[in-house]
Amino acid sequence: MQGNLLNTLTFPEMTDLIRRKWVKTQNMYKPVAEQMYMVDPVGKAQGKTKRYNEIDTETYARLKREGQTVSKANVGVGYEVTMTKKRVGIEIDITQEMRDENRYTEVGTLIVSLTHFCPQREELDATHRFTFGTAVSYTDMDGDTVTTTGGDGLAIFSTVHTLKFSSLTWSNRVTGDPIFSQGALEAAELLTTTDILSNFGESRTMEFNTIVTGNDPSTVNAVKRFLNSTADIDQNNSGIMNVYKGKYRHIVLPRLSTTALGANDSTKRRWWFLVAIGLMAEGLQAYKGVWEAPHMVAMPGTGNNMEDAHADIWSYGTRSGYGFVIVSGRGAIGSFPTS
Repeated sequence: MQGNLLNTLTFPEMTDLIRRKWVKTQNMYKPVAEQMYMVDPVGKAQGKTKRYNEIDTETYARLKREGQTVSKANVGVGYEVTMTKKRVGIEIDITQEMRDENRYTEVGTLIVSLTHFCPQREELDATHRFTFGTAVSYTDMDGDTVTTTGGDGLAIFSTVHTLKFSSLTWSNRVTGDPIFSQGALEAAELLTTTDILSNFGESRTMEFNTIVTGNDPSTVNAVKRFLNSTADIDQNNSGIMNVYKGKYRHIVLPRLSTTALGANDSTKRRWWFLVAIGLMAEGLQAYKGVWEAPHMVAMPGTGNNMEDAHADIWSYGTRSGYGFVIVSGRGAIGSFPTS
């Protein structure tokens, strides 16, 4: 049986005469996606939105001729995105009969703890900024439309990103969407030297330090061999140094290849990214806003607001409030093979 009201009729196994040993069948994935975002505590009394703006300047000084006025530097406010708070929660109810008659207190405690629900949803939403990084929006498991564009109005991963004060365009998508290999990584690295531009179209640099994949075994193992081999993996001569050994760290996002509901989507299993993770201009401008950290609401008890005194039902609940935005795809380069 299943249900969201713990009572002795729906779950007789908790109170009947048979003595049982309860076995938990699976483990939850550990949240890992948040490390790709800069956490921005927002808190209460700050409204439900927050805006993030780019700011840029030109790069080079100009010739100062004798007796002539010096050139003036241009400064510009670039693109912007707005983060909107999402509030999530879950509850489960338990009758007094179940509270009084349940033989297995450890099982009851596990069921009503609810500690995983909000962090697991935040992890899914954080991951889906990359899962749906080639789209401008997606419909989440609640039926709401989630906008995934950067400030230029394009998908986070695009070959035609625009600049606010220049007619140039730039790309952060590897040509041909190859599966992970040394040649594919070098193609991504080439984009780090040619397509990291200011809004004035001038060359910039970012420290790309992380390879991100889903949990596809062949892709994960390819990255591990690549980063940990002592010799060049494309050569038979063991004396040739592997210049990539230890160069990048590897983050595995278990929910990368999923649908909006969190179900497996095999078409995305080989996707991979080269990402600059760091503070401010050093890394990808990805932010997590925290209005309300995951927490349990008031513990139910006789006479408080979490008790239905007419039905003798206690409600256990958890809540959190947060938002995710990526201001620009600058700082992340992706490859999206479908097979």
